[in-house]
Amino acid sequence: MAASSDMIEFFKDALRLVPEVTFRPMMGGYCVYSSGRIFGLVCGDTLFLKTTDRTIRLFHDQKTRAYPGSKNTCQVNAEWLEDKEKMAEVVGYTLKNLHLREAARKNKK
Repeated sequence: MAASSDMIEFFKDALRLVPEVTFRPMMGGYCVYSSGRIFGLVCGDTLFLKTTDRTIRLFHDQKTRAYPGSKNTCQVNAEWLEDKEKMAEVVGYTLKNLHLREAARKNKK
């Protein structure tokens, strides 16, 4: 199910303190980027963030995934959507940890 335009606007507002946020339609949902780096997905009317071993502990619901087979996503906590500063903090922490994970993978090669 595709996200409603009202929900996309709500998510854009919740993420307005995150630098250069863009939403790109993909596979019936949306990929969410900051400065060209993907950090989240919108599936249905739900926002999910990508996770790492360090960030997953932040989520109340650590089992619900963006789509079947998704391993590294969690549904955002409802209170983050109402607190733009907290949302920006969590996304910043997410992006930092995604970058660290990518760097560690490159160093293993």
